[in-house]
Amino acid sequence: MIAGSAEATEGGASYRERTIRHGETSADALREKGSYVLGEMERRLAAFDLSWADTTATQVYTVHDLHPFLADEIVRRGAARSGLTWHYARPPVRELEYEMDCRG
Repeated sequence: MIAGSAEATEGGASYRERTIRHGETSADALREKGSYVLGEMERRLAAFDLSWADTTATQVYTVHDLHPFLADEIVRRGAARSGLTWHYARPPVRELEYEMDCRG
C-alpha cells in the first residue's frame, strides 16, 4: 500500500500554510487539489519503481464532487485502471478536503 496523500505539501509549516488552496472547495480548487495529490501519489509510486499500472485498487476520500476532474485527471492518468472507490468521507486531518491512496 502506498500511504495516502492529501492536498497538503510536505514540510514543517502548519497544514494551513502548506495546503493547496486552503479552505477553497470550488470545482477549480478541487481540481487543483486532486491534480496535486495525483502527482504526489505518482511520485511515491515511482520511488518503488512502480506506476498506476501496478495498482489494483485506488481510493479517494472526499465529501466534494470529483466528477468535474474524474475523467480528464484521474482516469486519463491511469489512477482508475482497476476501478476507483470513492469514500464519501472527509480525510482524517481537519481542514483537508481530498485524500487518495492506492495499493497493488
